[in-house]
Amino acid sequence: MTTTLLLALDLVAAILTAAAWIGAAVLASGLRPVAPPDSAGSDGPATRRRRAGLTLALFGLGVLGVVAQGVFVALLAGGGWWFVQEKVVFALPLAGLAAIGGGILAAPALVRLARGHGTALGARGTAALVGAAAAGVAGVVARLVIGYPLELLPALVLLALVLLAAALAHAVAAGRPKRVVTGLAAFSALVLVASLGVVWLTSAALPGALAAAHEHVPTEARAADGVSVTALRTPADSPGAVRAFELTARHQEVTLASGTTVSAWTYGSLPGPELRVTQGDLVEATLHNADIDAGVTIHWHGFDVPAGEDGVAGVTQDAVLPGDSFTYRFVATDPGTYWYHTHQVSADGVRRGLYGTLVVLPPTGVPEDVDLTVPLHTVAGAVLLGDSDTAVARSVPAGASVRLRLVNTDQVPHRFRLDGAPFTFVAADGRDLIGPTPVTGKSLRIPAGGRLDLSVTMPESGVRLSSNASTEAVLSLAPDGAVIPGPVPEAADDLDLLPDLDLLQYGTPGGAGLPAGDGRVDATMVLDRNPRFLGTRPVYGYTVNGAVFPHIPSIEVSEGNRVRLTVVNRGWDTHPMHVHGHHVLVIERDGIRSTGSPLWLDTFDVQPGEVWVVEFVADNPGIWMDHCHNLDHAAEGMMMALTYRGVTSPFEQGGPHSNRAE
Repeated sequence: MTTTLLLALDLVAAILTAAAWIGAAVLASGLRPVAPPDSAGSDGPATRRRRAGLTLALFGLGVLGVVAQGVFVALLAGGGWWFVQEKVVFALPLAGLAAIGGGILAAPALVRLARGHGTALGARGTAALVGAAAAGVAGVVARLVIGYPLELLPALVLLALVLLAAALAHAVAAGRPKRVVTGLAAFSALVLVASLGVVWLTSAALPGALAAAHEHVPTEARAADGVSVTALRTPADSPGAVRAFELTARHQEVTLASGTTVSAWTYGSLPGPELRVTQGDLVEATLHNADIDAGVTIHWHGFDVPAGEDGVAGVTQDAVLPGDSFTYRFVATDPGTYWYHTHQVSADGVRRGLYGTLVVLPPTGVPEDVDLTVPLHTVAGAVLLGDSDTAVARSVPAGASVRLRLVNTDQVPHRFRLDGAPFTFVAADGRDLIGPTPVTGKSLRIPAGGRLDLSVTMPESGVRLSSNASTEAVLSLAPDGAVIPGPVPEAADDLDLLPDLDLLQYGTPGGAGLPAGDGRVDATMVLDRNPRFLGTRPVYGYTVNGAVFPHIPSIEVSEGNRVRLTVVNRGWDTHPMHVHGHHVLVIERDGIRSTGSPLWLDTFDVQPGEVWVVEFVADNPGIWMDHCHNLDHAAEGMMMALTYRGVTSPFEQGGPHSNRAE
């Protein structure tokens, strides 16, 4: 069974246990001492026997649920401590104690009542069943609300509420004075409300300027010799031929190829202009904001620029407001396929059209005869493949080699297929692969934000590129006079049936590998979804290690450290994790090591139940965001920082520029 299935089964077992014990507790409230036969509302002997029998059955069902939880947790433990921590240290022991307590204090009396020999369940039996119900609920809360890691204080609060529920039930069943019952009820409510209040106040207290990017500021970052991200920029006199670009962000009504008109935010076109430069060029891109009130920036996705050029509002710069400008400058050191987008309120801005592609060519160019960049994007419900939401045909002579640079600029993973000829993968996320081999009959899964370059030699009959995002937006390449394949209505469905090409097993090992580094840093990111306060707003947030931005402790490194990052997905959503300023080397996924070409990525899909281990050397000082590139997830909390000791930022979240880093 998969980790995801085991998580689901464990949760179902926990919910059924809680439901069964709640039912038993409700029924137990009717097993009061026998009233006089003529009393209003009194149960007859047969009814009491049935009630007692049903109460006993529900309690037993809950006990079976606890046993099932134990089995599922034991199996889950093989996937890692992250999947079972709150269950092993709290939920299961508490449920086990509740089962034992109910078995000792309630079950014998229920058996007697079911046989018609007893007169009442008694206060202790009632308290045991109510306590069991509360324990079952606490187990569900530990799993769904608190998640990983369950720390001591919330565990003690949950335990206190369970004990208070049992004590209150005992007081009521034993006929204690009203003031005792009222006092217990009031104290229980106080504990609950106070706990929620502390959580709310902690979340509402936003960190300060530097901590807006990483709440826990390293001591070294406060040192007098610290360097600001504003100093980590590319000098204007850097070597290289200057390639200057002007990009203006504005509202724009765009008429698509289908005739549909969409209201977009653009960098002048949809998608934005392709910036194509040569390795060694000095890129100068000036961003102007014409009328985007929310503010804009440019983040160079996948290109490891100096920190001050990274374009993250509130971390490396202020958002560019209407009428303002900002110039980014960097040397195009690494050939490959990249893209750019706003990093100010990006969940909204990118979706509306603030994106474009960046291609860095080697000095001698690429070996293919034809070089096409094909971003996939959804805007206002229309799917664009390249710049068209309809089928596009291009003439390419038979025998010509074609490089297709596939860029997923959407919020979710997409699958692509290329029909008509075998192809090879030549690069992933801007890094060449070693020993690529021909591929047929596979779908090409690209995470949100990811890029894959493939190379194909044109056959006489042509090829067709399609995706699971649309049956209309397809790209056909064929020699003049050939019959161009049209859209295939079932293509999107077929894509989901094709097996994905596993890049961890593709190509051959080799290359220089990861430098040894100076010192080792191990960090873990456990991804989940839990109810949280985002500022003062309650949300069903996306969490890292149980917290949401900006309260997720940063990963702190020193320049030269070798960083080993373990990313665990406990939730039900896929999370395309994107590390700014660095490429990571994939070591393993779910305990299976990467055996193909060394895979250097800046965005990798962590699917439900998966555990990825990646490594990189901290060789680019700065304050770098590390977040889910489903930008809605980032906006709901799944965003943190990788911080270099000694680096500071003068920028803040909010403020006069309304900076929002997601």
